[in-house]
This record gives sequence, C-alpha cells and structure tokens, in this order.
Amino acid sequence: KGAKKTRGYKKDCLTVSQIKNSLNNIDRATVEGKRDYALFNLLVRTGLRTIEVSRALIGDIRQETGEAVLWIQGKGREDKDDFVLLTEETLSPIHDYLNARYEGNAPESHDPLFASLSDRNYGEALSTRSISRIVKNILIDSGLNSQRLSAHSLRHTAVTLSIQGGASLQQAQAMARHTSPQTTMIYFHNMDRVKHGAEKCINF
Repeated sequence: KGAKKTRGYKKDCLTVSQIKNSLNNIDRATVEGKRDYALFNLLVRTGLRTIEVSRALIGDIRQETGEAVLWIQGKGREDKDDFVLLTEETLSPIHDYLNARYEGNAPESHDPLFASLSDRNYGEALSTRSISRIVKNILIDSGLNSQRLSAHSLRHTAVTLSIQGGASLQQAQAMARHTSPQTTMIYFHNMDRVKHGAEKCINF
C-alpha cells in the first residue's frame, strides 16, 4: 500500500505571547523596522499567504461598507477577487510604515504595499522569498529558531486564533480562503481533539 497522506499541517502555530514577543522585538525606529512590523502583524492577523502579500499594491487597500479591506490575488487566481478585513490593529502599523516610507507625501496607488529597501531592487515588491526571510529572522531574534516555524506558521496561527476567538466554520473558511470547508475543518478537529482528548481521562 502507498504511504498515507500526512494529516494536519507541517508547520506549528505561535502562541499569543510568542506573537507579542516577536512584534516587541522589532525596532520600529527605522523604515525597515516599521515595514517588518507591519508585515509580520498583517500576516498573523489575516492569514495571508506570502504570494498574496507580494502581489499587494497600496491601492488595494480600500473601503467596503465602511470597513478597511485589502483586495488580494489569491493562489491560482488571475484577478484580485477576494479580500481580507483590516482591523485598526492591522491597519495602523501599515499607515505608520507608509508615512515613514513616503516621508509624509501621498503614496502612489500602483506602488507595492511592501517594498524592498536593498540597493539592487529598491522600491520593488518584496518577493515571497524575502517575506519568508524577514519573518524567519524575526522569529529567530525572538528565540523561536525552529524548522516548524515559518511565514506559513503565521497563516496557521491566524486561522487558529480566529476559531479560538469564536469564529464559525464559514467565517474561518472565508478568511483563510480555503476552497473546501474540509480544509478548515482540520483546524476545528485538531483543537477539539486536544481539548477533549481521551488521554485526559486516564488516571492512575
């Protein structure tokens, strides 16, 4: 028989204290620090994929029914036909970064939301590799140097925290943009398995 497909996910989630510690360790006195803070914060609060962040433009931040949203081009999509909600906790660091990046001038809507600061490709959109490296360095600087923690861990963390906070299956699926609700159900199953594990009933 062929090997069975691995259940669950290959990356771990972060705890709330680990998230706060990672964000607090970022030096926000520089444009780079403000960018990295806004980037990490966005990923862990929305569950965006690195490719979705890499494709994001400043003009993709818009208003929908009075709420700030970021329109995104999802995995395997040709257009920006979906969005994530930007809460004040998510949006404020982005504005702080953009104000520092443009020194108070109005940003161009067609500019990348997160831009490189290196001499080689200054102003160009951060690549998925660069985003992953930035997140990894933040985690390492916070003492979280594990192969099971990466930029994708922030996506798992966002979905997990939303469910722990009371999000329904439909709400979590919409945020994560899972094609099938069965993918989202894995989160609910794993959390329920830990909370109500039969192992806790064993006493001797």
